[in-house]
Formats: sequence, C-alpha cells, structure tokens
Amino acid sequence: MAYEKRICILKQLKKGFSADGNALSGVVYAERMGQQLTVTLRMPGLSALKEGRYVLVLQICGKKFCLLAEEPMTIENAPPVRGGFAALLCFVRSEPEAVAFGWCGSEKAEVPALLRTLTETGRKRPIPTPMPPNEIPAPLQPNVPYAPGVPLPEQDPPREDPKGEAPPFREGALSYDDEAIAESDYYDAPHADEGGNGEMQAKGEKTAGADHSDQDEDVFIPRKSLTYYKEVRDEIEAVLKNYPADTRLRWAFPQSDWARSEKSLIGIVYEEGIPRYLCVASEEPDPALKDRSVFVPASPFSDETGFYVVFQDADTGAYVKVESV
Repeated sequence: MAYEKRICILKQLKKGFSADGNALSGVVYAERMGQQLTVTLRMPGLSALKEGRYVLVLQICGKKFCLLAEEPMTIENAPPVRGGFAALLCFVRSEPEAVAFGWCGSEKAEVPALLRTLTETGRKRPIPTPMPPNEIPAPLQPNVPYAPGVPLPEQDPPREDPKGEAPPFREGALSYDDEAIAESDYYDAPHADEGGNGEMQAKGEKTAGADHSDQDEDVFIPRKSLTYYKEVRDEIEAVLKNYPADTRLRWAFPQSDWARSEKSLIGIVYEEGIPRYLCVASEEPDPALKDRSVFVPASPFSDETGFYVVFQDADTGAYVKVESV
C-alpha cells in the first residue's frame, strides 16, 4: 500500500482573523495511504468563531475539494498528492472570505477560482416559478389543499354591517375619483381654497426655517457602505501604521486592530472582515464622552484595570450607545 505525504505552507491574505494581532501563518499536512487522504491544519493564533465557520478548499491534480476545518478531515478515493496541492482557508458566513492561501509542488491555483468553488457548491439555483403577465405569485389561500386526507379550513363568513351603512371611501360624496380635476392649485397659497390649503402652506413655510440639526438621523445609509469610514480612512490608517500596535483589547475584540497613541488607543473593530466600529479607548474616562463610553477590562480575569471605549458606526459615524453588563 503506497504512502505519500506533502506539506503546504499557508500565508495570510486578510486581516481580522488573528487572535494575537500578528500575521497568520500555518501548515497543511496531506497524508495519503492507499486511496484515503488525511488532511491536518495547523495554524496557531487563528481566532475562534462565535458564528460562521472555517472551510478549507484543496486542489489536487486539478480537482477541488471543500472540507470543514475540523479534525479529522479525510477524502476517500483521493488523487495522489506526490505532485503537490494548493490550499485556501476561508471564513464562511454569508459570503466566503479568503483568510490564508498557499501551494506546494507543481500544483498551482488562483484564489478567485477556489472561492468560486464554495459559491457554486454552497448555493442552489432557484426553481423558476411561472407567472401570468403583470402578476406576481400569490400566497397560498385556505382553499388550496395542504395534503391528502387533511380537511380544508372553513372560511369565515362575510361580515355584515349592522347599520347598513356603506363603508367609507367607497360610495357617496367621500368616494375617490381619479379623474376629478382640482378647482385650485394645491401648492399655491394665494389661490388656496377654503379647505385649509393656505394654512398648510403657511405651516410649511414656518417649518422650512426651523433647525434641522437632527436631519441626518432620518437619512438612510445602507449597511456596509462605510460612508464615514471612507472619510477618515487616511487618518486612521496613518495612526495604525505610524504608531506601535497594542493587543490588550484583542481578547475582547478578536477581529480588531489597535494602535497606541499618546494617551489613548485608536482601533477598528471588524465584522466579517469589514470595518464595523471605529473606536477610541483611554484608561481614564473623558468627561465629555462619559455617557458614550463603556468600560472594557484589559484582562478577562480582572476588572480592576481596563479602558473606557467609545464606539462610532463605520457607516454613519454616529456614536453607539453601549450598556456594560
């Protein structure tokens, strides 16, 4: 029975998945005994996950295999690995993200091609639903049978108006007529009719001069747009690059980067590898930001020392109100 063994070294592709803040690196061992291939991943410092999962994508002799990054990982009827193989470690939650990549021997692969393997295997094509013209699929009604032998639910009898009055906006003077022509200009205050349009116009003019300092709260900014982060990205990246790195808060925020400035820490907390919060942490509370900061211990084993952290949303720049538990 033939025995083969190859080793592939992985190097980090994306930040935010290291538990200690250092660059990730690891090794993938591939041992083939007969037709069975045993794969072992060794990557110290890889951050633990509360949600999502790590997936290892292998390419051997041009064939691709997707394995959960858990022990043991085996492949039956596997091709030989004496010519080498390529490996890609991914984080999968909603969309796969490349974490680390490497290859050995003559087997070379591209990262986008390996990522497409996860997309193609993890999704099924939707079943097309025939629709009549200009209509959408209607939900199931009570008169649609659920299963053979299951009685249909009885429909509620139509409601009767005890007074015999016609429902509003259906008949009579209050009915809506889409062909009616207005007698006056609704937005023209001097020609407003007696129904109160002039009063409404005056109210609008009064509101136009009011203070709209809170108007930004009504503006919808989509999630992951990073609108605010893009405005201050150059300054934050300069701080993270020019100031020494600090890892004291990595135990509380595994997917984060911190730099130690003069009297405070500047950091970014990531979600799925994308900036989620921009943070400022100081050992002494700032009186101006007292209501917006939360105390985070510097160690999970003691609450005596720590930092007062202020969070700003990376999309809107708004301060996030956090209550310590």
